[in-house]
This record gives sequence, structure tokens and C-alpha cells, in this order.
Amino acid sequence: MRLLNRLQSPAVQPAALILLVGLLLVVFPNFSHLPLWLSLVVTALIIWRGCYELQLCSIPGKKVLFILTIMLLSGILFSYHTLVGRNAGSAMLLGLLCLKLFEIKSYRDIFLIINISLFSIVINFLFSQSIPVAITMIFALVFLFTALISFQHDYKKLSPSVDFEAVQKNEKQHFKLALKMLSQAIPFAIVLFVLFPRINGPLWGLPEDAFSATTGLSDKMSPGKISQLSDNPEIAFRVAFDSEAPDPSKLYWRGPVMWSFDGYNWSAPKAERIELDTFKFRSLGDKTDYSITLQPHNKFWMFALDIPSTLPKGTLLSADIQVLSVLPVQKLRRFKISSYTNYVLPQHPKITFTRYLKLPPTNANTLSKSRALIAKLKHHSDPQKTVNNVLNYFSTQDFYYSRQPPLLNDNPVDEFLFETKRGYCEHYASSFTILMRLAGIPARVVTGYQGGELNPIDNYFIVRQSDAHAWSEVYLNEKGWVRVDPTAAIPPGNIENTADALRLNSSLKKPDYLFEKNWFSEQIKKTRFAWDAINNRWNQWVLGYNTKKQKAFFSAIGIEEISWQGLSQLLFGFLTVLTAILAFIVFSNKAKNKTKDEAQHAYLKFLTKLKKQGLIKSDTEGADDFAKRAIKKLPQHKTNITIISDLYQKLRYRMASEKQIKLFKNRIARFHIH
Repeated sequence: MRLLNRLQSPAVQPAALILLVGLLLVVFPNFSHLPLWLSLVVTALIIWRGCYELQLCSIPGKKVLFILTIMLLSGILFSYHTLVGRNAGSAMLLGLLCLKLFEIKSYRDIFLIINISLFSIVINFLFSQSIPVAITMIFALVFLFTALISFQHDYKKLSPSVDFEAVQKNEKQHFKLALKMLSQAIPFAIVLFVLFPRINGPLWGLPEDAFSATTGLSDKMSPGKISQLSDNPEIAFRVAFDSEAPDPSKLYWRGPVMWSFDGYNWSAPKAERIELDTFKFRSLGDKTDYSITLQPHNKFWMFALDIPSTLPKGTLLSADIQVLSVLPVQKLRRFKISSYTNYVLPQHPKITFTRYLKLPPTNANTLSKSRALIAKLKHHSDPQKTVNNVLNYFSTQDFYYSRQPPLLNDNPVDEFLFETKRGYCEHYASSFTILMRLAGIPARVVTGYQGGELNPIDNYFIVRQSDAHAWSEVYLNEKGWVRVDPTAAIPPGNIENTADALRLNSSLKKPDYLFEKNWFSEQIKKTRFAWDAINNRWNQWVLGYNTKKQKAFFSAIGIEEISWQGLSQLLFGFLTVLTAILAFIVFSNKAKNKTKDEAQHAYLKFLTKLKKQGLIKSDTEGADDFAKRAIKKLPQHKTNITIISDLYQKLRYRMASEKQIKLFKNRIARFHIH
């Protein structure tokens, strides 16, 4: 009962509030993936406990807590349809952790809450390893460690084995101690990060839903599928060219290639994998060398410019010239690759044209208008003229490029071409490909990304999800497979969104087009580029610090080859040296603090003697000010009071010898007031 009263007394309120701030920092990054209702609930629970600590409200009883727990678990089960896995498991842990705030009956409960909060910091990094999240978690650590120290201090004060005359540390001192402890851990963290042997793949398997929240291209394309990404600023990948970048009109980042159409959805049921050296194509120019830093998307496809001349390790090439990873891309991946942007691409000898001419199941009305249209536009002797006629049709028939096109029903191609005439890139690519097949020209749909934004600070391109695009490829005799982007035929005045007009018109300069030419907008642009450059380096050297980077680091310092055993020995050696240095500092400070504590203890005896004369030193009063006040009342003891005050300040705030502390104690022992 005594301990419970102690926990509920105003004396522990600062520590409890510090704990709640730390817990709120731990919970905050989860709001991006938690259901809205759960984010509101956990925030309300933390605020509720804070109001209780400030004595503004009471806490719920056992029955209310039981009902809240059942409601919480039911809500999580309804939202995730399970209670296990990364998403549901972390949501349940955070919810129960916040409910635990109302069951604090002992210091054991407090320490349990702090330890689970520290564990939740690790869970946060399963969702995001960004710089803001890392910074937030550092602040959370500081507050949680401060709370841990404060509560541990309160616990010791209740222990009968503790000297109650010891000087009480305030929360500010606890905060400084927490910072000191964490700063002492930084060298160890750096050594472990740099020297700990890297292995390929994670140390443990992630739950199946580990990448369920990732956004990006899909293995299917239907009307409206890509337009959903048009306002998504998330980064898909970054590209650094080894030399001058290709012309913007060549920046088509090839992804999933689709050839099967069921009347509404495009897909690729088969992705035959081939060896690059078995595929023959003719290059018409120099190759382009570049590096891509790809964000995880939990799919097999990679991205590259047109025809790759080399393949990254752990990848294969499909018969449709799509670079595929052997394993799903579940972590940040950086790879070098070379491509040709001018080429003649023949059909793969093992794949027939049949699938590129196949039409969806039809009835009397399906594609009837499209068939009539292509009959007028088809040039029987020259397929290239047929392509041009269809593109001309798009440019002259009042078609619009829109991010919010009307919904299409069971006959999407005809409805788009003759009724709505408003669509995004997938509408145009799908309709164009079907028209080509109706004309007897092999055609397929290619999805990926177009363009990219140049970051002038580090001279690399940023390709975002909003750059997602779809285009067509047609097979023309003697020319092979040729890329045709039907959206390029749309007049600029018929493009409803400014950013889309910019992306589709490669002759426009993106910075000048997106921003007005004024000082403020220029600063925003520069700040945005600088922040992305920082993120890029974070990705390269922190998140992307793999076996290859580790070897490159040792090579840079003159160690060409190092084994696991060598790394382990080096790691153990560094940790031993750091531990020895830290131990020396700690024991030196301990000896210094012991002297300071002895001086403080003796000075308290001096204050006790003056207190009997009605002289009481306030907490905000310095030793000099108090000495002056004491001398005014006791002028006959001026010499002793002055000497004692001077000695105390020297011993308290400077290094002192055993002889000096002994002299100080003797001076106070001989100080008597008659």
C-alpha cells in the first residue's frame, strides 16, 4: 500500500510524464500504418494516463479495463482478420501496452512498460528505416532512459538499505545522465555497425505481411490501376548515370510486360526466363552505364532502360525483355546495369507471335466499334502507316489525358474510344494495343516508369511512383519491336494535369515548369533536393551497408581481403579497447564524484549548524550569496564562514585531493557558534 501511494503521489509525476512522452514518441511513427481508430485510441489512452498523473481525472476500474481490452482485440481482429503477423501483432502490442498504463501497481509494472516500449522501437524499424523515424526513436530512447533512471531512483529511495541523506537528483540530472549513457553507447554502436560480419539475407524470416503495405506497379493492369499512383510522391528508385544521361525521351524504365487481355485486365501468365547471351539484338549506338537504388516492393521485377546489355547478379531476363530478380525485392537493393536505348529488337525465336495477336472473348457487341474504326485506319501494305493513323486519330478526336477518368463497364475499349475519351496512360496503351491486334500487328503492353527528376546536388535522377506509366510495343517488319507511346499523341492542351503535361513533354524543363521563378519557391526546391540527397546517402551507406560495401570499406583502408574470423577478431579487439577506455573514464569520474559527495556531505553539516541560528539556505541560493547573508548575522565568524564557503566551491566544482577534503572536514568540525 505504501508503494502504491508513492506511485500516486505528486513526487513521481515528473517521471511518469516523461515515460508517457517517451511512449508517445514510440507510438507516433506507427500512425502511418495503423488504422485511424487505433491511432486515436492509443493516443487517447496515453493522454488519459497523463491527465491522471496531473490529478485531473481518475483511472478506469477492472471491469472497464476488461471491456476496453475485449473491444481493442475485437477491433484489431476486424481490421486485420488475424492477431498474428507483423501488422496485426504490432498493433495488438501497442494497444495492450497503452492499456497496461492503467494497471500500474508496482515498480515491476513500470519497468515492464519501459522494456516493452524499448522493444517496440525495434518493431518500428520493420515498417520504416527512414531518417525521421530513426531521429524520433533516438528521442524516444532518451525519454525512456530518463524515466527508467527516475523510477529506479525512486525505488532505491524506498529501500531501507539506502542512505536517505544522499543528495537527491532532480529530473534534469536524470535527463543528463540518460544522454550521457546513450552517448557512451555510440562508439560501440558504430563499431558493431561497421565491423559486424554482413550476411546475405535477413537474420530471421519476416512475417508474410511484411511488405503488404508497399505501393507501386502491379502484375496486372486495368483501367484506373496506374492512375491511382499519379498523386503518390513515394520514391520508386534512384538512378545515377556513370556519364551523361540519355535524352529525356529515352527515359522509359521497363517493368512488367503484359500480353494477355481478358477484356478488362492485362496480365502476363507466363514469364519465360532466358539467358541474356541467347538473345540476339542489334545495337545502334553506345551503351549507357548506370546504377539503380531500388526501393523494396516485394515483387520479382527490376527496372532498366530498354535493352540491357548486362544483368545484375541474381537476376534473369524474360522473353519479353523484362529484368526479373531470382528472389522478391524485400529490401533496398542497389545494382549496376548497362543498357542500349537505340536498337533493333527481334522477336525471340522460341516465342511465337500468337499470344501478341490474341483478342479477348467477344460477343456481337464487344469491340464492334473498334473493329469498324481499324478497318478505316488500317493501311494494308505498311504497318507503320497504320500505327501513324491510329496516333493521328488520338490527336485529332478530342481525347483528354485525365487522372480522374469516367468508370468503364464491360466493353472498356469501345467505351473509351467512342464515349468517354478521357483516360490515363493505361487507357491509351490498352486501347492502342487492341487496335494494333485488330489490324493484325503483334502488340503488347509495357508498364514501368517514365522520366525522372534530376537532383542537381548529387546529380542523380529521382523516379517516383507518380512517374508510373504504360505504353505499347508493336512488331514491325525489319524494325522489330518498336516502342509506341500513344499518350504522346495527346495535344498539350488536352492534358488536364500540369505535372502530367510536363512528364509527357520531354522538351520542358521540370524545375522551371513546376515552380514559379521566385526566391521562396527556389529555396523550397533546393531544400527538397538537399533532403533527398541526404536520404540517398542514408540509403547507400546505412541501409545499403552490405557485404560488398563492407569489403569496399576495408579495401579503402588498405585491407583487401578479410575473413569472418578476421572480422570477429577485429570486432572483439575494438570492443575490448572501447570497454577499457569507458571503464577508465567511469572509475575516474567515480573517484571524482566520491570527493564531491564527501564535500557535499560535510557542507550539509555546516548548514545544519547555521540552521540552529536561524540561517536556512534556499535551494536557489548559491554558496557565496548564503555566505554573505550569514556573515551579516554572524560577523564574528566572518573568517571561518568565508574560508569554508571558498573551500566548498573549490572542492565541489574542481578536482580535489584527499588532503584538501580532509582539511575541509576539519575546518567544519572545529566550527562552533557560541
